[in-house]
Amino acid sequence: MRTLNALIIDSSDSFRQIAAELLKAAGYSVTTAASGKEGLKLAHKERFRMVCCAYDIPDMAGSDFCGQIRTIAGYDLASVIILTPEDNSTVLKQALLAGATDIFCKKELDELEIYLKRLAEREMRQLSGRVLLIEDSRVLQVIIVDLITDMGLDVDAYTNADGAWEAFQVGNYDLVITDIMVEGIMSGISLVRKIRRLQGEHGNVPIIAASGFENMSRKIELFRLGVNDYIAKPIVREELRQRVFNHVTSYQRLLELRSQQSSLYSLAMLDELTQLFNRHALREFSGKYFSHARRENEPLSLAVLDVDCFKDINEKLGYQEGDKVLAELGAWFKRFVREQDLVARWAGEEFVFILPNCDLETVVGLMERLQKRLKQFKPSNTVITLSIGVATMIPEDDYNLNSLYSAADGAMYQAKMSGRNCIRVYDAFETDEV
Repeated sequence: MRTLNALIIDSSDSFRQIAAELLKAAGYSVTTAASGKEGLKLAHKERFRMVCCAYDIPDMAGSDFCGQIRTIAGYDLASVIILTPEDNSTVLKQALLAGATDIFCKKELDELEIYLKRLAEREMRQLSGRVLLIEDSRVLQVIIVDLITDMGLDVDAYTNADGAWEAFQVGNYDLVITDIMVEGIMSGISLVRKIRRLQGEHGNVPIIAASGFENMSRKIELFRLGVNDYIAKPIVREELRQRVFNHVTSYQRLLELRSQQSSLYSLAMLDELTQLFNRHALREFSGKYFSHARRENEPLSLAVLDVDCFKDINEKLGYQEGDKVLAELGAWFKRFVREQDLVARWAGEEFVFILPNCDLETVVGLMERLQKRLKQFKPSNTVITLSIGVATMIPEDDYNLNSLYSAADGAMYQAKMSGRNCIRVYDAFETDEV
C-alpha cells in the first residue's frame, strides 16, 4: 500500500490550515512550511508525493520553487501544485515550464478538493484483474511483475510469445504487456496480430508494446496492428504503473458497461416470469421475419396460444402456482420449437409463435403435436389445455405483424367459442375447424 504524504508551502497560517484540511480529507498526511527555503529543506529530508506551493511566497517565486524542487532526488515524478491568488495565464505558463504539475486559484478550492480526492483514490486504489506479461529479460520481468502485483493485479509471466499465446487462449486477461523482440519462434508482433484476429471481447483486450529500439516506423506499424500503447525501454516504473492503471480500469469499465447494457437489453426484451421474449421484443424482431419471407418467397405462419380457463387455475391453486404453470410452460415452448422460430409471451396467459418457412399444413400439424405432448407434460403437475389460432402469410399477401396477429387472434377466439382445447385456422371468408 502506498503512503500518501503532502507538503504545503504558504506564508499565510490560515490558508495553510485550509489546505491541510483539504489534503487530510483526501487521505494525505500533511507537513507545512511558511517559506520556500523551509519547504526545500523539508523536501531534502523526506520524500513527499504531493507538494502544494503558493505562487506568492515571500522569499521566492512559485516558478523558482518548482525548478529547485525538481532538482532534488526523487522529485522528478512528484505532483507539484502551484496555488495563485487569481487566474493568470502568464503565471500558468511560467509554472508549467518550471515543472509544475498543475495550477489552481485559491478562490476556487472546490476544484482543488475534487482533484486531490481523485488523485488520492487513484494512488491508493488496489486493482483486481489479470495481466499477461511477455518479457525475455528475467531481471526486467521480475521488476515488472513486482510493480504490477503491488497494484493488486495477478500476473502470468512468459519469456516467449508461444507459451503466452497458449495461455491467452484459455485465460481471461485485462491487459497484455509484450516485448516486441522475444525468444522463441513467435515474435511479440505476431502475438499482437493473433490476438487482434480473435472475435469478441477476447480480441479487444488492451495491449502495451515495449521495445528498446526507438524506431518510428516500427512504432507506427505496431499501432496499425492494434496495440493500445507503446513504452520505450529502459522502462520508468511510475510511467508503466500509470499506463497499466489507465488501461486496466478503462477496459474493466467497458466490460462492466457492456454487461449492464446486456442486462438492460434483457430486461427490456424478456418476460421476467417465463424468460420468453416479450411483446416489445416481438415487435422489434418481427420485421426481419416478414422481410425474409417476402425476399425468399417463403410462407410465414403465426400462432396465438391461450391457456384455457387460466382464471380458474389461479383461483383454485393460487396466483403463485399459476405463475409456476406459466414459467414451466414458457420453458417447454422453447424446447418444443425450432431454433429459427420466435416464441413470445404476448400478455397474461397468451403466447405467440412466429414460424418462418412454415405453411398452413405444417403449422397445423405442429400445433396438433404440441397439444398431444402437452397432455403428458403437465406444467407444475397441472393439467392444462390450449386454444390455438393460426394464420399464414404467403409472399403475395400484404400482412404485417399487427394484421397477421389479428388474424390468428381472431381464429384463437373461434377456438374458444368452439369449446376450447382445439385449433382454428384463420380464413378471410370463413373459419375452418381442423
